Amino acid sequence: MDFEQYLKKNKQKLVEKWIAAVIATYPADAVKFFNNTNDPFANPVGSTIKRSIGLLFAQVVKKKMEPTAVKEALDLIIRLRAVQEFTPSQAISFIFTIKHLFQKSLNKYRPDKGVDLFLEDVASNVDELILFAVDIYGKYREKIYLLRINQGKESLKKLLIKKEIICEIPDFDSGLQTL
Repeated sequence: MDFEQYLKKNKQKLVEKWIAAVIATYPADAVKFFNNTNDPFANPVGSTIKRSIGLLFAQVVKKKMEPTAVKEALDLIIRLRAVQEFTPSQAISFIFTIKHLFQKSLNKYRPDKGVDLFLEDVASNVDELILFAVDIYGKYREKIYLLRINQGKESLKKLLIKKEIICEIPDFDSGLQTL
């Protein structure tokens, strides 16, 4: 089987199914909004999902993915999912969907040895995507927690100053210049 021909013929359909699977992980009202709003300014999340999935698809079908391109595409979508109310497994679960879409789509060609080799490459690429996604998700969750900690510290400091338990000490270092 010629996979280049198969991918040219079925690429758009597979990408759309993958996008639909990602969007389906959101609440029903969000799904309706994502599907009905095409303006990237009115629907930045939906636009980012569509763009990222298209870029990821182009990498998954390669024999060897380009790590930089994968990380850039994953970063866009994982950053969104890290700030939303997804558990870590929910945030990255959409990646597995492409493997199942290919298996289902190529099932009729299954006796072909080339199909099995292609599916092995896709499965290997999906595994690599998962590892990248976990790292990216962890990085953004860490940033979120640090922001929350700093916000809590600042709120506590303001409260203590307001209650006159402590006083504001000016930062003398900020005005000094070294000679």
